[in-house]
Amino acid sequence: MIARRPRAVALWAALLGAVLALSGCLGLPRSSDVQPGRKVNEQVDQRTRVVVNGPSKGASQDVIARDFVRSGASFQETDQNNQVVGRAFLAPASVDRWKPTSAVTVYDEPTAMAIEHLPADQVRLTVSAVATIDAAGRYTELAPGTKQSVVFSMERIDGEWRIDLPAQGFGLWINTDDFSRAFSYYPIHYVVPKTRRLVSDVRWLPSGSRVVTAVARAQLSDVPDYLEGVVATDIPPSTRLAIDAVDVSSVGVATVTLSNGAQTLEPERRRGMWAQFVATLGNGNLPQVTSVTLAVQGIGIIAVPGLPDAISSLADLGYTQDDAPPRTGGMMRTAQGVELINPQMIPGTDSGTLVGSPLPGNVGMLPIPADYVDLALSPDGHDVAGVAKSRAELVRWRDGKILTVPSFGTALTNPGYDTQGRLWIAGRSDRVSAVWWLDASTTSNTGPMPVTAAWLTGRTIVQVAPSPDGTRLAVLSRAAAGGDDRLDVAGIQRNQGGEPVSLASPYQQGQPLVGLVDLTWIDTMTLAVLGRDLPTDVVRPFIVPIGQGVGLRRMGQLTLDQLLVRPVPGATGITSRGNPGGLIVMAGDGAQLRVGTTWITIPGVRSIIIAAS
Repeated sequence: MIARRPRAVALWAALLGAVLALSGCLGLPRSSDVQPGRKVNEQVDQRTRVVVNGPSKGASQDVIARDFVRSGASFQETDQNNQVVGRAFLAPASVDRWKPTSAVTVYDEPTAMAIEHLPADQVRLTVSAVATIDAAGRYTELAPGTKQSVVFSMERIDGEWRIDLPAQGFGLWINTDDFSRAFSYYPIHYVVPKTRRLVSDVRWLPSGSRVVTAVARAQLSDVPDYLEGVVATDIPPSTRLAIDAVDVSSVGVATVTLSNGAQTLEPERRRGMWAQFVATLGNGNLPQVTSVTLAVQGIGIIAVPGLPDAISSLADLGYTQDDAPPRTGGMMRTAQGVELINPQMIPGTDSGTLVGSPLPGNVGMLPIPADYVDLALSPDGHDVAGVAKSRAELVRWRDGKILTVPSFGTALTNPGYDTQGRLWIAGRSDRVSAVWWLDASTTSNTGPMPVTAAWLTGRTIVQVAPSPDGTRLAVLSRAAAGGDDRLDVAGIQRNQGGEPVSLASPYQQGQPLVGLVDLTWIDTMTLAVLGRDLPTDVVRPFIVPIGQGVGLRRMGQLTLDQLLVRPVPGATGITSRGNPGGLIVMAGDGAQLRVGTTWITIPGVRSIIIAAS
């Protein structure tokens, strides 16, 4: 127990007043083998077109197999005969087995495609795979060095070699350069119940001429497992597109015509359904769309009282999206102690050396002993939490009042606050991994409450962090026996009173990474972690946008050091000022501030703590 220092409450109140014054502050089409040709009036993004040639006369087995794989990049395009070029490489019986969007493999172009001849006119193709996309549009990045193979049977058709695809079918192999032209990621939106807030999910879809239709169809999908019980969709179950295309007018009005059922919704659910489509199709996600209209086939516009037939702004519907407050509250720890700061006020530099005070805005030292480490600050600045070096004790300082939380676990992780004023922490209880939360808005000494997460059985939790909007928890963990590092994001499921009770199914992110050390949220859809892409590599920061990988796929001749954040020797912790360029890494020589593509040392600073990160 810590002895209270004289005048601690008065000092805290003065410091708090100063810092507050400073702060002021989708699913891929499952049933479509290849997309039909374009309509005369369809808008086409010319940048996404990939043009390839059909099979050449007398080509060998190797050439036919290789060129078929390469032709897959143009699976959305047709030739002068309105035929998809890739089909020309296939034996007639194989045409229906080619389903490009059923399973996509992204491979590294600088590494040659290996072709091996097998008995009975078969060839095996092998590539260095860097990522996959499943039929639901989920992107999974693969560990460096991953190989993927397929065996094609070859047969003569009118004297020319053609491919007999495997009985289970074949999807698409596409190199990293063509992938960046043919696919892109799109946000899909869901409603937080009892609010007018939206949370987004990410799907990877072909970015060709039918992209608006593909994105609208993805919006009709169910809530993903990792958000189950956290968000909802106001689109009625089994709703589909009544017309297999979303019409986009010459002035950018996208008309989504739905099947019967949507018309019968009560006004508030209609408003939520409109908000989902407006956020997904509009908001600059699809440049060709300026506003959205929802209609039911044979009935007409799905009207929302007081609103026009075409809506261009979520504000018109009273909805907001992915809220995250600005990060102007923080603390800095030096040998002299802990002081409140505004982390957005960074001074200039002179030859890489910071000029003046490391971080201005200081208002004095907080009464926090050095025995308590890994501090956290609540978004409102009233509450600070820290863990004892033994990792078996959690202490809070609430408006200057020191509170020792009753003993509840060991191997405690760093604490972290959500926007609702709850403090989150993980560790072990009775030799089992556990996650807890407690209400940090009061001075009560009540112990933390556990949340259930069966998927953490047999794993050791390294760190946890609630998302800035309070809907999800990011979890770093590894197998209890060591290895098998994972970064997962899981929705926070609550009871009727809004209290967290369990975590939804995990959605793994940053799959290739190993040796995970720490994590932070940059914004509501982006994490940053410390880890390695190979066990022998150095620890470095990785930016991890949810559903987008960590950037290990190469484009052109760029190296990973050109694509990724540069390493920080001796990195032990990471935080963010709310944008990818605002990363701060704790290391042995002091805190490291990211400036452009380099790191600048903030000398003498042991750690920087930013609220809501």
